[in-house]
Amino acid sequence: MESTTCEQRDGMLGVRSLHGLWLRWNRRASARRSAGDWTRDCVVIHGLGVGIEQTARFLSVERSFEEFEAWIVGLNGGTLERERIDRINAALSGEAYAAQTRQRHAEIETMPAVLDATDLADWQEHGYVVLREAIPPDACAATVEAICRHIDIDAGDPSTWPARRHCQGIMVQLFQHAALEVARRSSRIHKACAQLWGHADLIATNDRCGFNPPENAAFRFPGPHLHWDAEPTPPIGFGVQGILYLTDTGPDQGAFCCVPGFHREFDEWLRALPAGCNPYDRIPHEAAIPIPGHAGDMVLWHHGLPHGSSPNRTARPRFVQYLTMFPARIGASSARSAT
Repeated sequence: MESTTCEQRDGMLGVRSLHGLWLRWNRRASARRSAGDWTRDCVVIHGLGVGIEQTARFLSVERSFEEFEAWIVGLNGGTLERERIDRINAALSGEAYAAQTRQRHAEIETMPAVLDATDLADWQEHGYVVLREAIPPDACAATVEAICRHIDIDAGDPSTWPARRHCQGIMVQLFQHAALEVARRSSRIHKACAQLWGHADLIATNDRCGFNPPENAAFRFPGPHLHWDAEPTPPIGFGVQGILYLTDTGPDQGAFCCVPGFHREFDEWLRALPAGCNPYDRIPHEAAIPIPGHAGDMVLWHHGLPHGSSPNRTARPRFVQYLTMFPARIGASSARSAT
């Protein structure tokens, strides 16, 4: 077995591979990270209720392993559920899950489909699908309120928007909040992702949120413009990404945009590029379309699609939560093809 999978469960938390992750990510460390390490690290980080960017920032300064574990516990309100740790350890070792985790998977597997045949055909053809009413209106409102409090604005008062805090462009650096857990624990979202992946053994990501205000003389949309979050090298493989609209969002309100169907030609397109050509310079921007939605709707897309946000040319801001689910078991991500 690989050394990273055989690490002792040291430290106060007893999480498999956490010490190796700390070694690879710590500023003072020289350990290299392989593709397998990255997959394990994602299982551990998201499984512990922490964000990837949060972890990278925290370990960009020299920290002890004890400080790292204490930081994780602090982000989780001072306690970590035993089931969460046991699930990570079982996922990484290949051991059987505890009864509660197995029951949750069985519930999702037997739950009625939330994506119908037309939705799945659209996914195959266009590479994206809209899950309607992924979370209820009151959950959307609670998340919007949490975002507003975090960035210190009033959603109904445009004069407060320019002074927003804790933002990087349109990205809101909010990762932990009870309101965000509604979507992360949503059975409808879990079922939709399970239909796309082909199984229910999935982990929800702890991504941040988004606040995209209207453009004006003092603010111009900073991006992200069309891009990929996956490495643009063939084969692109299979991956699912998602964005959850928290308010009604029209096509000109900073809506999510993508190039439909590009996942089906991605590998061939990449191989046909001239040697040394930057794929980002050749993205067909003219083929991108906005995907509008109502509050609670979630756009799920194949990670081979060029995608991004867009300028908000209305009078109302766009609020979103970024979220997806990915396989917990190492190697399960290859279970589905890129088509």
